[in-house]
Amino acid sequence: MKTHPILRPDGSLRGFEVTSAWITFRPLFKILRSVDGITNVRRNSTSDDRILFEFRGHPGVVNEPWGDNSRYWVGLDPDMGAEVDIAPILEAFERYRGFFRL
Repeated sequence: MKTHPILRPDGSLRGFEVTSAWITFRPLFKILRSVDGITNVRRNSTSDDRILFEFRGHPGVVNEPWGDNSRYWVGLDPDMGAEVDIAPILEAFERYRGFFRL
């Protein structure tokens, strides 16, 4: 899957975007649950944060800006202040091949 990393000024990974054109919520759940350290994955229908999860005890989201976008933003809640390495989450999304396995 094509990912678009979003970096902090110091070069560390803040979050990333993935295209929403070819992916539904079922694969998103599957990918997130495959990552060691992710727990409590659940659907949210009350905001643009479509999926909520915890990564090593820190709240994370799969956000669809404006409720109708071509990409999902994936990352941890920036208001929590923790700068946790989310590279394992990014790597899981990059490995995903979905229906079109090569």
